[in-house]
Amino acid sequence: MSDSTFAINFFAAVVAALLMGYLAHRLHLPTMVGYLLAGVLVGPYTPGFRSDAALVRSLAEVGVAFLLFAVGMQVHLDRLRRVQKVGILGGLAQVGLTIALGAVIGRSMGTNWTSALFFGALVSVSSTTVAVKLLLDREHLNALHGRIALAISLVQDLLVVPLIVVLPVIGNPSGSTALGLLAALAKTGALLLASLAVGVRLVPRFLDQVARTGSQELFIFAAISIALGSAIGTQALGVSAAVGAFLAGVAVSQGKLSQQMLRVFSPFRDLFAIFFFISVGMLLDPGAVLQETILASVTIVLVVAGKFLIVALVTTIFGYARRTSILVGLYLAQVGELSFILAGLGLTRGIIDDRLYALIIVGALASIFINPFAVRFGPVLLDRAARRLALRSVPREPPAHPE
Repeated sequence: MSDSTFAINFFAAVVAALLMGYLAHRLHLPTMVGYLLAGVLVGPYTPGFRSDAALVRSLAEVGVAFLLFAVGMQVHLDRLRRVQKVGILGGLAQVGLTIALGAVIGRSMGTNWTSALFFGALVSVSSTTVAVKLLLDREHLNALHGRIALAISLVQDLLVVPLIVVLPVIGNPSGSTALGLLAALAKTGALLLASLAVGVRLVPRFLDQVARTGSQELFIFAAISIALGSAIGTQALGVSAAVGAFLAGVAVSQGKLSQQMLRVFSPFRDLFAIFFFISVGMLLDPGAVLQETILASVTIVLVVAGKFLIVALVTTIFGYARRTSILVGLYLAQVGELSFILAGLGLTRGIIDDRLYALIIVGALASIFINPFAVRFGPVLLDRAARRLALRSVPREPPAHPE
């Protein structure tokens, strides 16, 4: 690719992301929706300019590594210990129930059990980015339902890592699947332990030395080096680069400079993550979705209504008030960015086909569109319904009889 072609494609992708991101912002929607639509706009399935898919995918690979590195940096083990019941057990229950429901619906679409289970796994993960943004906008981040939603979302993010690990094994029909899964999980476990050991000893010392220079540029280069170095290293060992970046983030999170690194690293994460969302949008064929209107509607209902009910039910089972459970369900009734990573991997590995991929993407897009409105108007409708039920439950006084 010539320098001029690279510049044109880069410029077209950036402008499309700018315009669609601005439109999403004006409509009070997450800008992620705009970036996904920008990918559709410059993708191969819509008329007009078509951006170079290989270039966008290359930039997206960096975006995936940076995104998971940032997610890892926000993983604090003490948070899980404080909310271990509803966070860990509730999160596991929610993911399991959603996978089961998604698998049944996937089978009804005519897919095999492997694809159906993978479909359920994709819709089980919510968007931490969207949930946090909505909680911050409404100043509910420190409310009880906000803390529960974040705890469950964190467990969902952690469960994505073993799914990324087992994908290559599931997608490879040759050999022993059970042994392959055990080997992959054992390798990831060893990497996790090694990452934590490095995070406790070497990485904090390294970051402390860099921070003492007082140079912001050197600190930024240190963050990029750790993220990409770990991703490349784990890829060389046969484990996904995304897993390596995540484990590096977990290691960094154990040090006292993790928040400072997250602060300086965020602009780079956001810049390259935009290309990841553009690359996801470029793979969406609107025509294929229109041909599968019924299945697309079923997917949207599963993601929004089904997931809301499951999250609310699980939270209620753990002893929380009905209103709190409903609010937690509203904030997590969407599909997030990590599901896009899994969907892309599943497509390249042949676990899902183009039709199921398109349904997943349109379901995710619709859920992200609907979620801000559900969070905004859901509590109001809940209060009105509660007042009506309360009024109906009050016994009416018998009419007065004239003496």
